[in-house]
Amino acid sequence: MSGRNKMKQGAAPMVAMTLLLGGCTTPPPTPPEQTAQQRCDRLGEKTFEGASITEATLVAASSTLPEYCKVTGKLPADLQFEVRLPTDWNGKTLYSGGGGFDGVIAPTDVYTAQGYAAIASNGGHTGEVFDGAFALDSEKLADFADRSIHRVLPFAKDIIRERYGRNSEKTYFEGCSNGGREALIQAQRWPDDFDGIIARAPAYNFVELMIAFNRNFQQFSKPGANLSTAKLATLGKAVLDACDDKDGLADGIISHPATCQFDPGTLQCTGADQDTCLTAEQVASARTLYSPMRLNGAVSNEGWPAGGEADPGGWAPWMTGEGNASLSAGGIFGREIVRYFITRDPNYDPLAFDPQAWLSRIAEVSAQVSANNANLERFRARGGKLILWHGGTDAAISLNGTAAYYQRVVQASGGQAAADSFVEYFPAPGVNHCEGGAGADTVNLLPALENWVEKGIAPSSANLVATKVNRQNGAQLLARPLCKYPLYPRYKGEGDPASAASFTCATP
Repeated sequence: MSGRNKMKQGAAPMVAMTLLLGGCTTPPPTPPEQTAQQRCDRLGEKTFEGASITEATLVAASSTLPEYCKVTGKLPADLQFEVRLPTDWNGKTLYSGGGGFDGVIAPTDVYTAQGYAAIASNGGHTGEVFDGAFALDSEKLADFADRSIHRVLPFAKDIIRERYGRNSEKTYFEGCSNGGREALIQAQRWPDDFDGIIARAPAYNFVELMIAFNRNFQQFSKPGANLSTAKLATLGKAVLDACDDKDGLADGIISHPATCQFDPGTLQCTGADQDTCLTAEQVASARTLYSPMRLNGAVSNEGWPAGGEADPGGWAPWMTGEGNASLSAGGIFGREIVRYFITRDPNYDPLAFDPQAWLSRIAEVSAQVSANNANLERFRARGGKLILWHGGTDAAISLNGTAAYYQRVVQASGGQAAADSFVEYFPAPGVNHCEGGAGADTVNLLPALENWVEKGIAPSSANLVATKVNRQNGAQLLARPLCKYPLYPRYKGEGDPASAASFTCATP
């Protein structure tokens, strides 16, 4: 056989093989698209180094929430987290802050409903929000102080990328109260983690605030110093009579609390003790709340502004405990900070606590837990944006404190123009702690933050309106412009008092 014939015979099997494989002209079949159920189940089978996944469950859509995959996990020692992954994802991530001493994972329904991949965690330990005993464990205290969110975020991002096949376009954070402190911790210590942050009623000076709670508890625990519900009504009415109409309208809302320099001494009983007056001890209690607390000669916590004293969400739950100050939220928080954060003695009597004797320890814990740093240059340099919000009649965390912090940020940033490029502050007159009160307590700040981060359009008084709605039927009760500090909503003198159009953002 000639060499040419041998070559022809050798080529035949190759041609046959090529035909069998379809040459290279037919692409391989496309694998079927995985269902939402399959994608969710797969997350439960994945291994993420350093974290353990405890659950991955597809939650069916309801009347209020879309379909989403709920993933729960844990990091050492007891840092638990939850990631909600909507099937119809908006491409962005929202990390929600907690409250109190954490210990639980806060619900993220409001963000899931808007299509965000929503993250929340427990602050590094399991327990009740009023329980500070975890602080005796140095690792759990470190997680609570500033590590927990920074530790969870990378794993949450891996889970999000695994579910959707791509990274989140933007990552945001929003929190109120301790969640507001957590928000500022991110801006101060982990500036690269979030593109935009909303800090509502931030307990930024956490340790100092809790010690102020204990100061208030000590005062209200003195014989005859607490205020009954009737006495609170007397005080609250007197404050409104003196200050309510300074914004042009007597509507139960003090729009510019700084102008309300009310002296509770005007209510002191001149004769027998009655519900319509305050005893000398009760006057002292009111003055204590209105006054700043000082440590080592410097203001460590601003006094509470006048207003909201008689509100159901005001002084009664936070300060007086409806006659038993030890049962008030402030009394409990103060006790826990004294026993577990400062003295580290579970049996320490908070009534005997003298902060001046513990200045060194207070400074040590504050440096770890509080978010007092006003230098946000690293956050500004990376293009981060920050919105501050605070209710005017917040009996838990003083509106005056947030104003003072904002002013320090302005100064540290080099002036108002520089600060305006990345931080804005919006007080909410008549609003209690995070929500509730006589004022307009409902405003979704996320669209404003997104416009600022993604389009360069800063939030302004002209495009932010807050509302108050009936919790039972959702009907709107009133609306107010949300004015950028130091402006405040002032009634124009005519028009529907329930309409935002009847108010202007006025200069003090």
